[in-house]
Amino acid sequence: MKRALARAGIAERRFDTGEVELNFADGPAGGTPLVLIPGQTMPWESYTKVLPALAGRFHVFAVDVRGHGKSGWTPGAYTLGAMGRDIAALLRGVVKQPAIVTGNSSGGVIAVAAAAECPELVRAIVPEDPPLFSCEYPRIRECYVWHILQSTVTHLSGPGPRDIPGFFADFEVPADGSQKIMRFPRPAVQVVRAVLRMNRFISRDGPVDLPFLPLAVRLFIRGLSEYDPEFSRAFLTEAAHSDFSHETVLRAVRCPILLLRADWFVHPSLGLVGAMTDEDVARVRDCVPHLEYRRIHGAHVLHIDRPAQFVEAVTAFADRLDQRRRRPRGRSLQWRKSAGGLARGQDPTEKSQPVVAARFLSPR
Repeated sequence: MKRALARAGIAERRFDTGEVELNFADGPAGGTPLVLIPGQTMPWESYTKVLPALAGRFHVFAVDVRGHGKSGWTPGAYTLGAMGRDIAALLRGVVKQPAIVTGNSSGGVIAVAAAAECPELVRAIVPEDPPLFSCEYPRIRECYVWHILQSTVTHLSGPGPRDIPGFFADFEVPADGSQKIMRFPRPAVQVVRAVLRMNRFISRDGPVDLPFLPLAVRLFIRGLSEYDPEFSRAFLTEAAHSDFSHETVLRAVRCPILLLRADWFVHPSLGLVGAMTDEDVARVRDCVPHLEYRRIHGAHVLHIDRPAQFVEAVTAFADRLDQRRRRPRGRSLQWRKSAGGLARGQDPTEKSQPVVAARFLSPR
């Protein structure tokens, strides 16, 4: 896949924002700028499936968020406001022209922060299944992700090697429509432990990379091996939101916004499995009346689980932005219902689809 990215003209670079050094990959020059922000624990390579297709239309900038991948760590300074400033600095110092900014999960919230922080260089945003309102403290305690963040801090923090097998041993997988909670089989955890031990013996430096695994699992394990667990700890307290209010920042967004939403359900004991409830979407629409909404049935990381639909959604949105720019002044845009999406003004609430929670973290 690295060869495919190289053929597409995409290469890694670094940029110092003044607060932290960011690692990112960009290219090819000439297209509409598109900034890609992965979700928590994931490196920029999480966009591997969609980068070659996107590179045919856009000049992509895929970023390692602070505390992730090869970007610098900032313990004690993992706030959404700071992360929004990081993207704003990248836009001003590297991109240097108005860009579409998309992000998955927490990356989608960062995209919203960037739109408020740097409106002159954010042409539009595409939050991809972002936990808007649901990741605010203390609301996050009612969500499945709370348990994952706790396990991340427990098994990745402290002196000594990271206990990634221990993380998977504690990994709980709730299923929609059932109170049953599944766990990783003990033999599978032992296999992970043995493979990681072998990987460390072969390559003592650098992240854990197991190329024989499915891409999502491979990137998740790699991300855990090079991720600062203090990032997760910040969301277990009020720290991540010490300089950020979802409602205030959303009301400040003036640029076009396409909200992509994946599947979700509420488990009786683990709470919200997914990013947003219908009530959360309604709150976003109240804050951003010009919101465009699209539902894509798939796992939380849509650009991995539904790459073709993700590329089509982002590309079609960019095309509509171009059409809007060319439309004579005074003519209004006709918002139409598209496959899998809803027109502006329609009720976004709908029945969630049955889905196993494992797909939210380890999609196909």
